[in-house]
Amino acid sequence: MSITMSLARKGSIFVVGLTLALPAFGQQGWSQVDAIKQSGKAATLNALYYDGEQIWIVGADGLALKSEDSGHTWQPVQSKIDAGLNDVFVLGDRMWMVGDAGTVLFSKDRGRTFVKNLYTARRSRKGDSPVDLYSVQFVDKDRGYIVGDDGLILTSGDGGVTWREQQAGTDAQLFHLSFQGKRGWVVGSGGTILHTDDGGKTWHPQRSDTREDLNRVNMVTDDLGFISGNKGTLLRTENGGATWQKVPLRTGESLFGISFIDKKTGWVVGYSGIIVRTYDGGRNWVEQMNPTSADLFAVSFSKNRGFAIGRDGLLLRYYEKR
Repeated sequence: MSITMSLARKGSIFVVGLTLALPAFGQQGWSQVDAIKQSGKAATLNALYYDGEQIWIVGADGLALKSEDSGHTWQPVQSKIDAGLNDVFVLGDRMWMVGDAGTVLFSKDRGRTFVKNLYTARRSRKGDSPVDLYSVQFVDKDRGYIVGDDGLILTSGDGGVTWREQQAGTDAQLFHLSFQGKRGWVVGSGGTILHTDDGGKTWHPQRSDTREDLNRVNMVTDDLGFISGNKGTLLRTENGGATWQKVPLRTGESLFGISFIDKKTGWVVGYSGIIVRTYDGGRNWVEQMNPTSADLFAVSFSKNRGFAIGRDGLLLRYYEKR
């Protein structure tokens, strides 16, 4: 790994611009890239977003990185915070990040500058600090949603400048959300699934038939969707969540990131390096070979290229000819 001379200071955290050694795009399948480091140590990576042009990664201690060359080089995003960042979402020139202690960051210029917003109205049951926020999604430039600890669901109608609470009817930890227009789904601890048909004005529980924590939800269409969870839990619906069916997999590892490029083709990643892929809309899954057995937390695809992140700064890249 070679390191550029640029160095940016954020409090006591040093983040450097990195040049990583990547395999050529002619090499098909999954390949491991040099680990991403922060302050000389392997970084803690929590989420990534890839749209085919730019890759964004966020993590502990305010880590926020972007790459515009398929992951060869990474530049620090000047978020100017030290709180852990748990999710990032990009829509056109606008982007949002959320994290621990009520942290919300909003940019109108695709990450060049950020407006910092702390949501402090709800305090954690564990102490006096604001609740942690885990997932953010916008359905257009104005209307968006955030979920977090203690059953917190937030909505914004002004692009993230202000936020207000919605009544979730639960105190579960809410880890992730997925919206299709006014229809939304939220998943969380203890098998929690919540659904709205009216943009979050009312939320209703959906039956998961599991008590395992549910970690990610991805609605591919209004009807077809998937939920990943602990102990090999993978749920599938073909009717918008009216019923969820457990998908049999040959793994008991906890599953996290989900990414689909169309109604038939998708990937799920999890602990111990597990990567499974479907070619038929999630009816059947095959395990893919990859160069790591480390825990994987997130995956993001665009067409025939994808990236996955995991423990100790792990970065994987995927490519296939089409």
